[in-house]
Amino acid sequence: MPVLLVEADSEERRRLAMWLDDDGFALLTCPGPIEPDYTCIGDRTGACPLAAEASIVVLDMSLDSEAVVMGTAAEDLLGMYLLSGHRVVVLGSRGGEEIPGQLVRLRRHPRHDELLGTVRSLVAGEAYRATRQSLGDSL
Repeated sequence: MPVLLVEADSEERRRLAMWLDDDGFALLTCPGPIEPDYTCIGDRTGACPLAAEASIVVLDMSLDSEAVVMGTAAEDLLGMYLLSGHRVVVLGSRGGEEIPGQLVRLRRHPRHDELLGTVRSLVAGEAYRATRQSLGDSL
């Protein structure tokens, strides 16, 4: 199952990508909004081309656009991913609402088992939902 990892910090992006890749996930990575205007392609067009290929998004809320307070905010990306039906793992220090089966919040710099267990649980939920939908269609 394809996973999109949105992480501004290159070292953290490499670390998390290695874990996900080693666990067998097809992986797409993105640094998030970058210079010069810190505006995400998805914000410009209404859809993220990388997210179109992914079922799950791992989004670190500490993006470069947040640091410079310019361009596409992490909350805007989160909203775009949720509205497009993606399952999202949010990495951040602030708490917030979770949506069972769609949105899970973890602290920044999660542990290996914490991240993989969360992504696996979202994958399992997606597989269950697809099976139920398929069975419902055949009834």
